[in-house]
Amino acid sequence: MITQTSNGPIYYETAGDGPPLVFVSGWAMSSECWRPAIALLRRKYRCLTYDARGIGRSQPVPADARFEVEDQAEDLHTVMEAARIYDAAIIGHEHGSMVAAICSARHPQDMSSLTLVSPRSGIPEDELKRMSVTTPASLALRELASFPFIRNVIAWRFRRAPQPFRDRLFEDFANLNPRAGFEMARSLANPEAADMFERFIERADFPALLVCGEKDKKGIARARRLFSLLGAGKLATVKGSGFLPMLEYPEQFARLLDGFVAASAHRAGNTLSLR
Repeated sequence: MITQTSNGPIYYETAGDGPPLVFVSGWAMSSECWRPAIALLRRKYRCLTYDARGIGRSQPVPADARFEVEDQAEDLHTVMEAARIYDAAIIGHEHGSMVAAICSARHPQDMSSLTLVSPRSGIPEDELKRMSVTTPASLALRELASFPFIRNVIAWRFRRAPQPFRDRLFEDFANLNPRAGFEMARSLANPEAADMFERFIERADFPALLVCGEKDKKGIARARRLFSLLGAGKLATVKGSGFLPMLEYPEQFARLLDGFVAASAHRAGNTLSLR
């Protein structure tokens, strides 16, 4: 399905029936990264996925479209409204964790719990500088993925993903709107966005789960930092997994998420009954 916005079309899908789960993909990744896990979770939940503006099927974008983290957060809210989903368990991967958190801060009614998978809070400055050199100022080049540095970064990110998803994710990246990729990366590197993210986590009064792969060293370091800010929450490590636990071990990931969401709903029910 497509919802039209002033910044172009946003493609989204829903699958299954039951309590809502909303999935937010990481930087320059389409919603395909969630498909194996959703095939399991849709038996019990209504699952919503979407492609962020300028990525995958959410194209074309107008020349004046913006790609700040806050704009991406508003897209998430718009998609949830289009699907008539509220009070959902929101799951964000990598930089999508920032988008999910900022959306929840702006629209508290959207979220009942938050799961951050392989969380990141920004793109390293050296990577952004190299990308700035690689990407022409006009950002009109379509073959962004043809540059060796970019190809190596993406190949490394997706190396553990099983086929055919590895090829599909790379294909989506190859067809990424270059301005969307670069502007989003620049926004993610802004320290103010990272500070906003951490302040939201520090004030959290909702159920929160942090998930990272055992081999994702950056994810583990970031997850531990965020866990230390949480007043209450859970931190889970998927053994043998790297950057993409939902693709590398979808059954384990689905069980972990199901257990967390079910326990959160049970606690919320008990709280309501006590009132």
